[in-house]
Amino acid sequence: MRKLRIGIAGMNRGKHFYKDFSKVEGAEVVAVMDPDQQALEQFQHKYSGIYVFTEYEDLLDADIDAVVIASPLKFHAEQAILALNRDIHVLSEVTAATTIEDCRSLLRAVKESKAQYMMAENYCYIRENVAIRNMVEKGVFGEIYFAEGEYLHNVTSLHYDNNGQPTWRKKDMMNKRGLTYGTHSLGPTLNWFNERVKYVNCLGSGSHTVSEYKNDDTTIMLCRTENGALINIRLDMVSNRPHNMGYYSLQGTKGCYEAPRVPGEKHRVWLEDYAESSEQWMDLSDLYADFLPPELVNFPEEANDSHHWGADYFMVKDFVKCISENKPVKIDIYKALEYTLPGLLSEASIVADGIPVEVPDVRKW
Repeated sequence: MRKLRIGIAGMNRGKHFYKDFSKVEGAEVVAVMDPDQQALEQFQHKYSGIYVFTEYEDLLDADIDAVVIASPLKFHAEQAILALNRDIHVLSEVTAATTIEDCRSLLRAVKESKAQYMMAENYCYIRENVAIRNMVEKGVFGEIYFAEGEYLHNVTSLHYDNNGQPTWRKKDMMNKRGLTYGTHSLGPTLNWFNERVKYVNCLGSGSHTVSEYKNDDTTIMLCRTENGALINIRLDMVSNRPHNMGYYSLQGTKGCYEAPRVPGEKHRVWLEDYAESSEQWMDLSDLYADFLPPELVNFPEEANDSHHWGADYFMVKDFVKCISENKPVKIDIYKALEYTLPGLLSEASIVADGIPVEVPDVRKW
């Protein structure tokens, strides 16, 4: 059986995908695309024997089985739809789309295609998040009812290119209010609850660090799930502070989880069935062997230098396995839209002073 032939659109993030796909048995990157000729030349200088294109349509023509969409956010839905219309499998960077209309169009394209769509929400593959999900499924937290996710990452240095021109990050994300980039925080927490968000309330701190930006320095999105649980999501991509791109917490009737706030701290849990007292925290890693597969307990060499704490490698490997074996992908179109839609609806809430806005059930579309 031939290897899965992969094409990659967008080389800024795509070059990292290339490295991870190169480590996975059963797949090979055969073509890449970027409108920036210089980016392609830099890629060719480092990696040979791969077709390069400046046009996305040419990439789709290159006899590929699957395409990785690592393009700027506004192209995600459009490029995914074009691939699905040709029955080419899609692994798309987050978020899935930027408008409700595009969400509907994307869902329609998936339904009409013979190919699969997966959103590349790599944070769902981070080892600690997988462990918590497995622990929830085993019931060690009891009934869970509250979670938090935070993505604090000052990216103002990426708002202009080397020529001083504004990038898509500035043009598409800083010129509107709302939780514009929330799936890294919301995806893993929704994965724990295994349900969707029904209502969102969104408020912002105002713009202080770069006063010209419409997007608030800190944006808070409160999510009420269909079964009544509460999830608090915080996004901040401009404040002057050290990064913390992976803070989470979880509360249940029999236990809780806290991710580190600062480097050097440990992921910790308190579990009624494991602790000797109500004040005894445990190191989450002490429970890995009970709640994780062996390769997530002791990382293989291939994962050690993969981005996002090894998660990118495991995500790519899982995508290749699912497509090659014709099994459903883990983050399908429904989960992708359930992770994406709350952020899109938060834009309506924040401009109306935080009123609750209902999130549609995409499984009924």
